[in-house]
Amino acid sequence: MNALPMALRERIFEAVAAGDTSTAQVAGRFRVAVNTVYNLLRLRDETGALRPRPNPGGHRPAIGPERYDEVRQLLAAQPDLTLEQLRERLGLDCSLAAVCRTLQKLGLTRKKKHCTQPNNSGPTFRPTGKSGSSGRRR
Repeated sequence: MNALPMALRERIFEAVAAGDTSTAQVAGRFRVAVNTVYNLLRLRDETGALRPRPNPGGHRPAIGPERYDEVRQLLAAQPDLTLEQLRERLGLDCSLAAVCRTLQKLGLTRKKKHCTQPNNSGPTFRPTGKSGSSGRRR
């Protein structure tokens, strides 16, 4: 959810500071929750301002930017590594999804090698051109 605009924060604080009405009435007047009014008052007491606190960000990534070169080198040397093998070679204790997210962030793909040679003899079934018929009459 987005932070309240500064103008609204200031108007709420001014209404409470005027002391004419209760915090519940101020909340109703500005169509915010009562807790929002209390939180704004607490924020003003703690920081001296009504500015919203900065967003602390999310979780740290399992594979930090300092290891991106290592990931690239491992995949350059052996492009058919599975996610599990890559995780083991990096010595990480994280989920496979975290390894996959890192590869996506770096724009790296894992190209698998084919186990067998492709079949050059062609398809084993030749369509007759008519859908649903095999070309034989009964």
